Amino acid sequence: MSWTPARDREKYGVAIYNYGGSTDSCIKLNVGDTVHILEELGDWYFGYSLHNKDLRGIFPKSFIQVRECIVDKSGPVEVVTARLPPIVQEVTAVLREWNILLRKLYVEGNKDCILLLNTMKELILHRCKVLSGQLPTDELRKLKHRITHAIDRVNACLGLDLVVRDDNGNILNPDITSAVKLFRHHDEAAAAIRKVPSSLPSRLDGGGHEQSAKKKTHLSWTAFISITNIIIKVPEPSEISLGMYVGDPREGKERPLTETFIIPWTDDGYSHQPELLQKLKCLFTDLSSVVLDEGAVWLMGSVVRQGSMTSKEVDPRRTSGITPRRNTPIDSMRRPFGLILLDITSLVEKQRNLNHLHSPSHSQREDYFASFYPCGEKETLDVKKLLSSRGDPGRDGKTGLQGIWFNFHLINGDIKKIQEDSTHLVELRDVPVAYRLGLSDVVMPGDVRNDLYVTLVSGEFSRGNKASDRNVEVTVRICDDKGRLIPGVIHQGCGKDPLDEYRSVTYHHDAKPKWAETFKIALPIEEFRRAHVKFLFKHRSTNDLKDKNEKPFALSYMKLMQQNGTTLKNTEHELIVYKIDNKKWSEGDFSYLNLLWKREAGYEIVKSWNSGLSPSTKDAFTISTIFCSTKLTQNEELLRLLELGWSGCCFGNEGGDLDECLRGLRRVPPDELMVFLQDTLDVLLEILMNNSENDDMDNRTFEALIYVITIATDKNKHEAFQPVLDSYIHRNFHATLAYNKLIHVLKFYVENGKEPNRQDTLKKAMKCLQYVFKFIIRSRQLFVELYGKGQEEFEKSLQQLLDAIADMMKLTEDHTLTVQAHCLKYITTTIPDIVTTFDPVTMSNVLVKMVTNLNARRIPKQRLMTVNEVVHSELFQRPECRRVLLPTFINQIRQLLAAGEEMTDEEVVKRKKKTTNKLMKMLAIETSEQLPVDRSITEELDLCVKILGDILDVLFSSEVGPTYEDITQLSSALLEDIIAFVSKLNSEDPLLSKLVSVLVSLLRQMNERHFQTLFNQLTPQPASPTASPPNTAQLCCFLLSLMDVLESLVKEKIFPKDWAEMILLENSVIVKVLQQISRVISERVREPFKEEVWGRFFHTAINFITQPSLQLEGFTPSKRNKVLSRYKDMRKETALEIKSLWFSLGSQKIKFVKGGGDLCMVGPFLKMTMLPGVELRKATIPIFFDMMQCEFYSPRDSSSSSHSSSSNTQSDQPRTKHKFKFNEFESEMLEKLDELVESGHGDGHYREMFQELVGALCCEHNTMKEPGLKLVRTVTRLLERLLQYRTIMNTPDNSAETRMSCIVNLLDFYAEIKRKELYLRYVYKLSNLHLDCDNYTESGYTLKLHADLLHWTNDSLSTALRSPLYPKVNQHGVLKEMLYGQIIDHFDKGKMWEDALVLCRELVEQYEVVMMDYNKLADLLARMSNFYRSIMNPQNLRPEPEYFRVAYFGRGFPAFLQNKVFVYRGNGFERLADFTSRILDQFPNAERMTKLTPPSDDVKDSPQQFVQISKVDCAPEEDTRFLAPSVNEQIQKYYRAHHVKVFTYSRPFHRGHRDPNNEFATLCIEKTTLQTSYPLPGILRCFPVVHTKSVELSPLENAIESMTTANNDLYEIAKRYARDLTLPLHQLTRKVSGMVDAAVMGGVVNYEKAFLTSEYECCHPEDADKLGNLRQLIANQVPLLEAALFIHGRRVTEAEMGLHNHMVTSFNKMQAQMQDKYGIGEMPEDLRVEKLRLQSQISLPEEHSTRGSYHYSSNDSLFVDEGGREEGRHDRSRHSLSRGFLALTSLSTELAQLGITLSGSQHSLSRLSAATSKAGCGGTLPRQFKTSTVYGNGTTSSSKSAKKESRALKNLLRRESFSSRESSTQWFRGCESMPPQPIAEVVIEQVTAPRTPQRPKRLDSVDMLPVRPRSCTFTSPPTTPSPSLGSRETASTPTGSVYEEDAPPPLPVKARDQDNDLRHSSTIPMSKGIPSFPLDLPTDEPPKKPPRPDKNHNHQDPTLL
Repeated sequence: MSWTPARDREKYGVAIYNYGGSTDSCIKLNVGDTVHILEELGDWYFGYSLHNKDLRGIFPKSFIQVRECIVDKSGPVEVVTARLPPIVQEVTAVLREWNILLRKLYVEGNKDCILLLNTMKELILHRCKVLSGQLPTDELRKLKHRITHAIDRVNACLGLDLVVRDDNGNILNPDITSAVKLFRHHDEAAAAIRKVPSSLPSRLDGGGHEQSAKKKTHLSWTAFISITNIIIKVPEPSEISLGMYVGDPREGKERPLTETFIIPWTDDGYSHQPELLQKLKCLFTDLSSVVLDEGAVWLMGSVVRQGSMTSKEVDPRRTSGITPRRNTPIDSMRRPFGLILLDITSLVEKQRNLNHLHSPSHSQREDYFASFYPCGEKETLDVKKLLSSRGDPGRDGKTGLQGIWFNFHLINGDIKKIQEDSTHLVELRDVPVAYRLGLSDVVMPGDVRNDLYVTLVSGEFSRGNKASDRNVEVTVRICDDKGRLIPGVIHQGCGKDPLDEYRSVTYHHDAKPKWAETFKIALPIEEFRRAHVKFLFKHRSTNDLKDKNEKPFALSYMKLMQQNGTTLKNTEHELIVYKIDNKKWSEGDFSYLNLLWKREAGYEIVKSWNSGLSPSTKDAFTISTIFCSTKLTQNEELLRLLELGWSGCCFGNEGGDLDECLRGLRRVPPDELMVFLQDTLDVLLEILMNNSENDDMDNRTFEALIYVITIATDKNKHEAFQPVLDSYIHRNFHATLAYNKLIHVLKFYVENGKEPNRQDTLKKAMKCLQYVFKFIIRSRQLFVELYGKGQEEFEKSLQQLLDAIADMMKLTEDHTLTVQAHCLKYITTTIPDIVTTFDPVTMSNVLVKMVTNLNARRIPKQRLMTVNEVVHSELFQRPECRRVLLPTFINQIRQLLAAGEEMTDEEVVKRKKKTTNKLMKMLAIETSEQLPVDRSITEELDLCVKILGDILDVLFSSEVGPTYEDITQLSSALLEDIIAFVSKLNSEDPLLSKLVSVLVSLLRQMNERHFQTLFNQLTPQPASPTASPPNTAQLCCFLLSLMDVLESLVKEKIFPKDWAEMILLENSVIVKVLQQISRVISERVREPFKEEVWGRFFHTAINFITQPSLQLEGFTPSKRNKVLSRYKDMRKETALEIKSLWFSLGSQKIKFVKGGGDLCMVGPFLKMTMLPGVELRKATIPIFFDMMQCEFYSPRDSSSSSHSSSSNTQSDQPRTKHKFKFNEFESEMLEKLDELVESGHGDGHYREMFQELVGALCCEHNTMKEPGLKLVRTVTRLLERLLQYRTIMNTPDNSAETRMSCIVNLLDFYAEIKRKELYLRYVYKLSNLHLDCDNYTESGYTLKLHADLLHWTNDSLSTALRSPLYPKVNQHGVLKEMLYGQIIDHFDKGKMWEDALVLCRELVEQYEVVMMDYNKLADLLARMSNFYRSIMNPQNLRPEPEYFRVAYFGRGFPAFLQNKVFVYRGNGFERLADFTSRILDQFPNAERMTKLTPPSDDVKDSPQQFVQISKVDCAPEEDTRFLAPSVNEQIQKYYRAHHVKVFTYSRPFHRGHRDPNNEFATLCIEKTTLQTSYPLPGILRCFPVVHTKSVELSPLENAIESMTTANNDLYEIAKRYARDLTLPLHQLTRKVSGMVDAAVMGGVVNYEKAFLTSEYECCHPEDADKLGNLRQLIANQVPLLEAALFIHGRRVTEAEMGLHNHMVTSFNKMQAQMQDKYGIGEMPEDLRVEKLRLQSQISLPEEHSTRGSYHYSSNDSLFVDEGGREEGRHDRSRHSLSRGFLALTSLSTELAQLGITLSGSQHSLSRLSAATSKAGCGGTLPRQFKTSTVYGNGTTSSSKSAKKESRALKNLLRRESFSSRESSTQWFRGCESMPPQPIAEVVIEQVTAPRTPQRPKRLDSVDMLPVRPRSCTFTSPPTTPSPSLGSRETASTPTGSVYEEDAPPPLPVKARDQDNDLRHSSTIPMSKGIPSFPLDLPTDEPPKKPPRPDKNHNHQDPTLL
C-alpha cells in the first residue's frame, strides 16, 4: 500500500483528542487543533497543524474529525479553510489573536485586560449561537451586528487594526473594493467608533455605521404589549380596557391616542388556562413620531364589571377559578371598578433611542408594572378625582398589591412593515391590532379606511319624577335612514367581537356623568351616507325587578354626513336631548330624523312634542368625533374639485367653475390633500388631457398639478408621500395622453423663463422635475402599450424640451439663478426614467450642454453636484455615454484643481496671511478665527475630489464595461495635477487623505499600457530616427514629482496606523508604481544620465521597504499570513527591483558610492539589507561587494596616496590609474552601521550572513581578497559590539555601570580603527551617562579623551572633532580651552583637585605665554589656589576608595563580560559587603562563588551566571617625590589610592596534611598580582584585567611575609603616633597589646614550633637563609615594640596606666626571651630620633598642664631598668632627661666623625634639656635625622653613600636651624601655648591653661590653621586617616581608658579602623631590613650642668634658678 492524496472534502479536520505522538514521524496535537490533511494511508493521515505549518507528520484518523472545507488552489500554496459562516471564521481568528494579547496584558497589569476577557467570553457565547443554526434571520442579523461591534470596540480600545465591513457586516475584501470606497469605509467606521462610547449598548451595524445613516427610520412606530400577569380581584366578570393616551391625566388633560385593547377578566383569572394569558398581546400601531413628541404618553385602562348595581363581597381567601365564566347577560349593567395607570414616556423615549428594528428575544425583555386604582361604588372613573383621592397606587390594605405586569417594546414601522419583515416571528401572528385615532402619516394608494371614532364625553340630566338623580346608561346604535339597525359595526376595542349596540358605564346617582368612553364605528362607504347614530338614555334601577321595566327616557341622534356632502368635523358636538313619551313613541319610528340633532349657535330650542319626542332645555349630551377616511372628505373645496372631475362637467363650457375649483385647491389643508392625493392627481390629469382648446386653462391645470406635487414632495412635511407618488405612477396612473400636454406646457414655461410672472411656477416645476418626467414617461409607456406609435414624434418633442432646458442655462439674469440651480439639482433625477424611452447618448449630450452652457462663475458648487449625480447615474455605467461625459467632467475638475493649486501656493498663502494680519489690526481682532472665512473654494475642492473618487469607484466595477480609454483620459489629463496638488497640501489638511485615496485608486487602475502611454506623452519622440535623442526633461520632472509624493506617503503616514487594510493597499500600489518607474528609468533616463532621478528612486524604494507597516515580523501570525497570501512580501519584490536597477547602472555606479549627500547609497542600501528575511538579505547583501569593486577600480584622485599592492588586477590599464582602495565606502559603511544598529536595525543573523556572503565574494577575488576580508572582519566586529550595545541599552534591568562598560567596549574599537567621529559620539554618551550617575571624576576623564585629540592652535575643526556641547565652536584651541574648563569643573565636583591642577598648569602656560590673557590667568591662579587649599585642608573629607576584584563566569552574562575579570573602584566608604550587594543587584540571577579558586571549564561554558568578588590592595609604583619628609600625609594618601593599575590579593591554602595543633606548618599563600588595562580612576569605575601573575609562597615564606608585614605595620603605626599627637590612643594600644601579650602572641611561638627547630633545619637545608631571615625579623620586632611602648607611655593617662604597666611587664619578659634566642634587634633610625625628640620635649609644669591624649609633661616619660622594675616618677624623669642628653652628646660625636659640627644653638639642646629637667617642664626635640642605614645583614652603606648622606645631613641641619624652629604641637584655640621661640634662647613663662581643653573650632582663618610638624622620612606613610580626623579627637579625662572615649562624635568607621589595612601601605619590606641603629643609653644619671646664660633668657624665671 502507498500513500494516496486526500480528497478535497476531507482535507480539513479538527483534533478531538490530545495526541502525543508515538514515533519521531508523528506530530503532536491538542484538542481543538486544526489540521490540513495531505495524504492518507489506512488508519493514518499525513499533514500538518495549521498552527505550525513547517512541521509535517502523521497522525491517526480516529483522533481527527473531518469538517467541510473550502480548498483554495489559486495561489502558489494550497489553502484550506473551514466551511463556516464568515462571521464565525472572523470570531475564531479574533479569539486566537486576542488570546495571545490577553496573556501579554495580564502580565503587564493593563486595565484593559478585564475588558478583553469579558468580550472574549461574550464572543464565545455568540459564536455558539451562530453555529447552532437555530436563530431566525433577523435574530442572526442582530447577533452579527453585536459581534462585529464588540470586535470593533475592543480593537479600537487596544489600538489594534480597524476592521471595515460592508452593509451586511461582512469584512470588505480589498481585492474587489476600490481604494476610494475602502478609504470611505475606514473613515466612516473610525468616525462611528469615536462617536459612540464603548459603554453604551450597540447602536451600530456591522460596518460600524449608525443605523440611521444606513437605513432611514420609518415615520410610524408600533408598540407591542404582552401581558405577563394580572392581579385584580373582582367580584363579577369584568372587562379591562387598555389604551395609550397623551397628556397628563393628573391634570385631566388626557386624550386617547389609540384604540383600546379589551381583556376579559373574572375573579378566577387564568390560573388553570395559562395559555389564554399568553395570548394577551396587542400591537398599538401608527404611532406618529410627531404625536409621541407632543407630551407625556400614558398607558391607561379601565376595569368595568358587568353585573348588578351593587357588587358582591369578595372573599380574600378565595383563589382563582378553574374556567372563565360565560358572558354577562344582556340586562347586566357595566359598572366602574377601577383604573390602571402607568406613565410610559421615559420607556417610549428610551426604546426610540435604541432604534431597534425587530422584536427582541425573550431573554432581553423586561417586565413593567401598571398599578390598579380601585373605584368605589358611588365613584366615577374620573382620572383626576380618582388619583387625588388615592394615596398609595395599587395597594389596598385588604386586597394587597394589584395591577398588570407586561412587556413593552417599541418597534419602528407600521403594521404592514412589521408583518412583512417579521413573518418568522410566531409571537406577532394573529395579534390584535389597535390603530391610532386618526389616519396614518402616509396613505398609500389602495389603502381604504372609513372609521368614525365617537367619544361619549359627558351629559347633564334632570331628575324628572325621580327622588334622586338618575343612574344613566347610554345605549348607542347605528341605524340607516329608515331607522333600521345596522348590526356589527360598533367596535368597543380590539380583542373583542363587533357589537350591535354599545352600552356605556352606569354611574350611581350622577346627574352630570363624565364617561370619556370611545368606540369605533366602521361602516362601508355606501352605507355611510345614509346612516346615523342613535343614542338612547335609560335609568338603571338598583332593584332588579324595577330595572327590567325601565324604558328609555330620552333620545339623541347624530347624522354622519353634512348637507354639503362632507363628513362630520373632528370636534365636539353638543347633541339635542329629546325626552321620550313612551306611550306615543315606538322603537321603529324614524321621524326624529327630521328634527335637529345638534345645538347650533343662534338657534333657540322650542319645546314641542313630535311623535312622542320633545326637546329638553335642561338636559344636555356632548360627544366628540374623529373621522378617518380615505374616500370621504371633510373639506368642501376639495370635494367640489373631485365631484367636478368625477361628473365630467369641467370638460364642457363651465370654465368658470373649473377655474374656481383650481383656485380653491390651494385652500385645501395639505394634510387633507395628501389623503386624497391619488384622486386629486387623477382629476387634474383628466382635465389636462381633455382640455383641447384653452391653453390658459392648461397652464392653470399644470400649475395646480405642480402645486400638488410640490406638497407631496416637500421634504420638511410630506417627504413620506414620495413613495405614494411612486406607487401611484406605477400602479394607478392611467393618463395615456398626458405626455403631450405636459411636454408642451413645460416647454412653454422653460422658454418663457425670463418673465418674472412665470418664475414661481417654473421654480416649483424644476423642483418637481423628477415627477413631471415620470408622468411624461409613464404616460408615453401606457400610450405605446395601447397604440404602439408616435415614437419619433415623441423623441423630437422631448429633444426640444431638453434643448430648451439646456438653453435656459445660458441665461445670466439674477432672477433666473434659482431656476437654473433647481434645474441642475433635479435634472439628474429624471435620467432613470428618460433613458427608458430616449437615447442615452443624446441625453448625455444634453447634460454636457447644460453644464457647459452655464457661466463658469454661476453656481459652481451646484454644477459640481450635478456632475457627481451624473457619475452615479445609469448613463455613466455605459461606455458610449462616458465617452461623451468624461471629457467635460475632467475639464471641470482640472479647472478647480488649478484654482485650488493657486490657493495652496506658497506665495499666495503668504499674501493671504499678510492680508489677514492687516484685517486683524484694522478690526482690533486678537485671533484670525474671528474673521469670516470663505469656505466656497474649499467646499468646491472637496466636492471635486469626491467626484473624482466616485468616477474611479464606478470605473473599478466590473459591470461598467471596458474602462481602458477612461483610465487613459484620467491619467493623461489629471495625474500630474493630482500629484502637484498632493505635494502642496499640508499634512493636517483633511482634504489630503481623500485626495491620496483618489491618487492610489487611479494608480491602482492603471496597467502597464496606461503607464507606457503616459510616459510616451511625457517624452516627445524625435522627428526622424537620425535626430538627437528625445528630450526627457519633462519625464524626469514628472518622475521626481511622483517619487516625492510616494516618499511623502511612506514617511508622513497619511492614514492612521490602525487602518491596516488601507495602508497595505496603498503599499501594494506603490510597489506597482515603483516597478513601472524602475522600468522607464532604465530605458529612458540613461542617456543623458540623470543621477538625481536614479538616486531619488533608490531613496524612495528603500524608504518604502523599511517602513514599519511592512515589517511582517512584528505582526501576529494570522495577520502575517493574511498579508502574505494577498500581497506577498512587498519588501522582497521592491528589493529585487532595486538590485536589478543597481546592476543596470554600469559605469555610473561610482557616483552612488563616492557621491556626497543624498547620492551616496551605502547607508540606504545598508538599511535595506538589514531588514529581516533570509531571501531578501541573500539577494541584497552582495550589492556591497559590487560597491567595493566600484571604488576599488575607480580612477585615482590626484591627491590620493599610492595604491595598494596587488597580486592580480582585473584591468588592462596600468595599476596607477586605479584607486585600489575603498576607504570612502568603508568610512560611510561604518558610520551608517553605527546609526542603523542603534536605531534598531540588524541582528546577529545579519552579521553572520554579511560575513559569509561578502567574505566568500572577497575570497574569490584575488586582488580584493586581503583588503576585502579586512573590511569584513571590521564590520563583523563592529556589528557584534553594536548589537551588544543596543541590547544592553534597551534592557531596563541593566545597570549604569554595565552600560558604561558596553560604551567603552565600543570606544576601544573605534579608537583601534581610528574613527574619530564615531569615537567622539560615544565619548559624549559615556560622559552624559556618568553625569546622570554623579560620577563627575569619570565624566571629566571621559571628556579629556576629546580634549586630547585637540591641539593649542587656531586651526579649523573638522566635522569629526566638533563637540555637541559647543556646536558653534570651530577652532581647536577654543574648543580645547572650553573642554578643559568643563573637565576642571567635573574634577572639582569629584574632589580630584590634583588632576584638575595638571590641566590648570597647562592652561596657565597658554594664558601666560601664548595668549597673554592675564585676566583669565588671574582667575585661574586664584582657582588653583583654592584647589591647593582644598588638598591640604583636613576639613575636606576625601574618603580613600576601596578596590574590588569581580570575575564574571558563564555565558549568561553579556559578551563583553563573559569569563572576564575586572577591578572596580568602590564608592566612598563602600565596604566589601555593600559592594557585593550592589553587584548582585545588577545581576539578580547570578550566583556568588565563595572561594577564589579558578573555576572549571564547565562553569565558564555554562549558560548560568557565576560571580567571584573579593577585595584587592593597591600596589602603586614607588615615586621618590613622595618619599621626602616634607610631603604631607594628605598628598601621600591620595597617590597611594589613585592612578593605580596594579593590584594584589592573596589566597591561603594548606599543602599536605594539616597539623591541627599548628596550622602555620602547612599554610601556603597564593599571591596574585592584577594589572588593569587603564589606571583607576579613569573613564570607568572598573577596567578589565589584562595581565595576571600568581606567586605561591611556602609555609616558611608565608611566615617571613607575615612577620615582615607585622613589623611594617608596627613600624608605621609607631611612626604615625610619634608624629601626630592628635591621634586617638586606642589603636596603638590594641596593636601593642596584641603583640606583647603572651596569650595573643601565638604567631611567633607557632613559627618557632614549625620552622625554628633542628628537625626542620635538617629536613630543609635549602631554607637556611630564609630561617636566618625569620630569626632576624623576630629579633627586629623587639626594638619596634620598645619604641611603640615608649610612645604609648608618653601619652597614657592615669586610668590607662594599669594596662600600660601590664604591657611593659609582658614586653620585658618577651624581650629577654627574644634577645636570648635571636640576639638584639636594631631600631630604625627615624624611630630612634623620634624617641629622642619626645624625650627632650618641653612641657608646661605639672600644675599648669592639662593631661590628655596629645600633651604630657616631662614627668610622664617612661623608663624601664634592666631588671624590669619601674622606678619612681622623679627617677624616670631624671633618667629620661639623662638619656636624651647622652643621646644628643653621642649624636654630636658621631656627627663630628663625619665632619659635621653642631652650631651653638644646636649644642644648646643639652643645656636646655638640663634646664627643663630641673624646671620640670616638657620640651621639644630637634628635627629627626639619620646618619646611617643598616641593611638586612647588618652592614652599613659604603663610604660614598656615607659622604652623600653627610652632605644631605648638612643640608638638613642647615634647613632645620633651631633659630627658625616652630612649635610642633597642634594647639586648640582655647588652650594658649607659648609663642614659638628659638629653643636655645626661649624664656619659659608661666602659662595658665584651663584644666579641660576646649573643643577645637573650625579653622576658618589663617591664624587658626594647624601647624604640621615637619619630618624627614624615607618611606610612604601607612594608610591612615587624614589629619582632620585626628584633630577631631579630644583629650581624655583622668578617669578615661583606652577603650572609652569621651570625645566629640566618632569618626567614620573607615577612617577610624585602619589596623587591618596597615599591611597594605607602601613601605620598605622588613625582609630587607628595617633601617635602624642600636639604642645604647647609659643607665647612670647624667651630670648636672647649669644652662648657659643667653640674652633671650629671663634670668628672673624661678624655674631656671
